[in-house]
Amino acid sequence: MTPLAFASLLFGTFISEDLACVTAGLLIQRGEIAAPIGILACTLGIFVGDLGLWAAGRLFGQAVLGWPWVRRQLQCQRASELRAWLERHAAGAIVASRFLPGTRLPLYLIAGIFKLPVSVFAAWALVGTLLWTPALVLVTARLGDAFVPVSPLVGIGWVAHVLIALGVLSLLHVLRHMDRRRVRTAGWLAR
Repeated sequence: MTPLAFASLLFGTFISEDLACVTAGLLIQRGEIAAPIGILACTLGIFVGDLGLWAAGRLFGQAVLGWPWVRRQLQCQRASELRAWLERHAAGAIVASRFLPGTRLPLYLIAGIFKLPVSVFAAWALVGTLLWTPALVLVTARLGDAFVPVSPLVGIGWVAHVLIALGVLSLLHVLRHMDRRRVRTAGWLAR
């Protein structure tokens, strides 16, 4: 594996963690990279990205909390309750958020805003990353053959696998939002 490929996977996690992990898995499955290197690149990129979200909350959070709209929405008592809850449940919340789509961004920003110590945040973010990333990369490496029938349609090489993975992730995203709309519509009709 070249340093450029390692850097591409690492920085690719800043754009889409899951897509970078799927790409690493497909490259491993094809024998183009070694599993430890692909896993390391993705794990390191994801962990650095997690720390970046915490830092963004820490650096800009107080200014955001000062905005009139945010002040009206987040009453002082609720903010104190949220801070206390996060301090009590940081480990479980941070590790669980790695496995629950849509929860990492708000939780990691809030952890920074409410000044959760970086040592606590980093430790549990690393645990979650070490549980999630190798599993996703290795499952993709194992099931990479599922993508083979599509390869003749888009060509060969790692670019084809990236496009396939992007297509699959996009389809899953669309299906998830369609399901949410269906649930909201059913609730509205039941009124």
